[in-house]
Amino acid sequence: MTSQQLRRLFLDYFAERDHLIRPSAPLVLRDDPTSFFTSAGVQPYMNAFRGLEPPPAPRVASCQKCCRTSDIEGVGVHNRYHTFFEMLGNFSFGDYFKKEAIEYGWEFVTEVLKLDKDRLYITVFEEDTEAEELWRSHIGVPADRILHLGRKHNWWPQVRWEGPCGPCTEIHVDLGPEFGCPQGCDFGCEKCDRYLELWNIVFQQFTEAEDGSLTPLPAVGVDTGMGLERLAVVMQGVASTYETDELFTILQAALEQINNQRSTPYAYGEQREGDIALSIICDHLRAVAFLMADGVVPSNEGAGYVLRRLIRRAFRSGYKLGAAKPFLYRALHAVREVMGQQYPELNERQEYVTSVLRSEEERFAQTLEQGMARFEEIAEHLQKQGETVISGKRAFELYDTFGFPLDITRELARERGLVVDEGGFAIAMSEARERSRGEKIGLTQWETEGMADDIRKLAPTEFVGYERVEVHNAKVVSIIGVVGELTEGQDATLVITPTPFYPERGGQVGDTGVIEAAENLFEVKNTTSHGHVILHKGTMRRGTLKVNDTVTARVDAERRAAIKRNHTATHLLQAALRRVLGQHVVQAGSYVGPDRLRFDFTHHRAVTQEQLDEVEDQVNEWIVQALPVTCAQMPLEEAKAAGAIALFGEKYEDIVRAVRIGDDQAPTSFELCAGTHVRNTGEIGMFRILSESSVAAGTRRIEAVAGLEAARYSRSVEQQLRTVAQHLNCRPWEVLPRVKALEQQVRELQEELKAARQVSATTKVDDLLAAARDINGVKFVAWHAEGADMQMIGALADDVAARLGDSIVFLAGTQGERAVFVCKVAKSLVDRGYRAGDIIKAAAAAADGKGGGKPAFAQGGGKAAQVKEALEAAAAFVAGIEGQ
Repeated sequence: MTSQQLRRLFLDYFAERDHLIRPSAPLVLRDDPTSFFTSAGVQPYMNAFRGLEPPPAPRVASCQKCCRTSDIEGVGVHNRYHTFFEMLGNFSFGDYFKKEAIEYGWEFVTEVLKLDKDRLYITVFEEDTEAEELWRSHIGVPADRILHLGRKHNWWPQVRWEGPCGPCTEIHVDLGPEFGCPQGCDFGCEKCDRYLELWNIVFQQFTEAEDGSLTPLPAVGVDTGMGLERLAVVMQGVASTYETDELFTILQAALEQINNQRSTPYAYGEQREGDIALSIICDHLRAVAFLMADGVVPSNEGAGYVLRRLIRRAFRSGYKLGAAKPFLYRALHAVREVMGQQYPELNERQEYVTSVLRSEEERFAQTLEQGMARFEEIAEHLQKQGETVISGKRAFELYDTFGFPLDITRELARERGLVVDEGGFAIAMSEARERSRGEKIGLTQWETEGMADDIRKLAPTEFVGYERVEVHNAKVVSIIGVVGELTEGQDATLVITPTPFYPERGGQVGDTGVIEAAENLFEVKNTTSHGHVILHKGTMRRGTLKVNDTVTARVDAERRAAIKRNHTATHLLQAALRRVLGQHVVQAGSYVGPDRLRFDFTHHRAVTQEQLDEVEDQVNEWIVQALPVTCAQMPLEEAKAAGAIALFGEKYEDIVRAVRIGDDQAPTSFELCAGTHVRNTGEIGMFRILSESSVAAGTRRIEAVAGLEAARYSRSVEQQLRTVAQHLNCRPWEVLPRVKALEQQVRELQEELKAARQVSATTKVDDLLAAARDINGVKFVAWHAEGADMQMIGALADDVAARLGDSIVFLAGTQGERAVFVCKVAKSLVDRGYRAGDIIKAAAAAADGKGGGKPAFAQGGGKAAQVKEALEAAAAFVAGIEGQ
């Protein structure tokens, strides 16, 4: 049975027994802050078992996609471990219990799958006499095939937690002595892969306190799980999950790409280490495809870090097999081809995932080879010294310089019999972060070198800019950049408290304005921060200032209002993009100024004009609705649990500021943000998108304007349209048809010119036939046609070759500074060793170009100024073939 048949068979079986068939939940559960990923089939139903929400039905069954990295070290080494896997499960919420769950499991395995009962074994929790009795007396399993085990094996979960838990019972299958220990072994052996856990039935009965006391759940339930990959091993009679139909197809696709980079191909099964590497690649590639399809993007924090770790681990495994260049993205299609029917999100996001994966591979490939060489130097030095520990400093060097995550260094070390000082690595990481603190906030060189320590000694600045743009009784705490009194004309950085000036952070530019005392005036040109200290950079325009002076601080209110409009518009833009393009859209950078906004986001292709129009319309619709904008301080975990969008890699305090736009229960936008915002979206006035472009692979950029700038932009476009209409001598609404008419005239003239050139070239056929040369007994024609394109010289080459017979025809066409080449070789000459692709490559190289193709026909291009050299190179190459 194929894996797809097994999915269908399982779900159909339980559908016939009144179970509601539910689709797989996402790999990332937004309402579950306890884990990065969905790691078990029961996880989407935890609140139902707790009694906190109603279940979707009394009986449910699903095929749930899962991801966990706790078994990552066993991937490829054993026949059953994966980071991504599928869990077939049936669930009862206060409906049936032990008897029915055991009956269903046994019937499906023995009657539907028709597994030999003599190969099946049972485990039960050592205190669960009821389950043991059901297996022995009701089902008829012999007592010597039932094993009683403790909490470590037959209680879910193993660790104590205040969540659903209970005893479990499992069905195991004997794969045969060839999978067992060499000296032989019995059921319960944990040293080999002979006895495979197939089905686990958890009886959800309690919640458990830290002291071990059990509290009964509101209603007992059943949670079962059967790994699809393990089931496929049994049903397809293979030795490993990586040899089952779907996974082996993915493995072979990856192997094909690796072999394209090897001088001699590797075949699965040649040697164990190579097969382990292939299994890791296969597993991680599938996990990467699903994680990114569910919206996870590579980063250095959280779920994104796990994703990046899997990509780099898979790439390094390919590197060990001889693939030094990116190859994973080229094999990604296999995941979609074998699993896209069950999981359509793979089809919908294939291009985006491919683009991002390629970018990640290229970035890592640039430093991997150098990093591997450096690691080998470190390892060889240690081994010569008789030492076994890689210092934290060396491990951090590999991380900081070559991009090696700690787990890759740990894995490399283990392969060489070494260990890593992970405590020392953590210290080195902390010290590096401390050193880079000044650089990250954009301080000037003199501030970083001379004043950073002094700034850190200052008390945090009291910021009151959310409520006010003017403060009358602020105190000058410090004057940085001058000694003593600040006098007219001097540049400096002031620290005052309290301050209404918002510092540059989170993409929003810093405020400008003035700080004054009587006739004394300091112009603030920019506001930044160093830790919790706000820095006002500028010039003393009039009078003097000194420490402890009382001043009035006044933000440029008009400029601040424009910034607020653009910042709130940025939040609306992200919400609209996620609505139009999909939930995979994640902010990848931003700029919010008084004149415009810029928003970088993850997306796999250019956004169409129709989509941009839809996004712009949606933002403007929210603007005219005058939706309320509320900002509130709340605990970070509470905000995340409520669905607030946070940036991957962003560091947040325990208490964060959450900005909600729209209804409290179903907000239009809900993000963690420290920036300044309007009170309601109506204050924005208007929103216009200026441009959409690519920033990097998998990352797009939108630039836009809001408020008065949006109105000015619209007026500017109208003025340009009127100017164009005047040049075309028509009214503005007649511009488009007038331009289309002109385009048609141009096309007709181009066709006439092309036809004239074709006639001119055709008249040369007789001359070309007469000019054919004999090179080593081969008829050879070489000719240059000025003004000819690829299509023209291709047709001419066909004509000449047809009339000349067994021959080689090489033609060049030039238009402007570019040249194009075609070469045709008769089949009889191909059999003698002449190859059109080789001839084109030699000729194109002589013209600083490239080319290639099939043995009988090839194309290329180069510089028009070097066409003569290309013609000579083609002739020389043909002349040299006979003697090779």
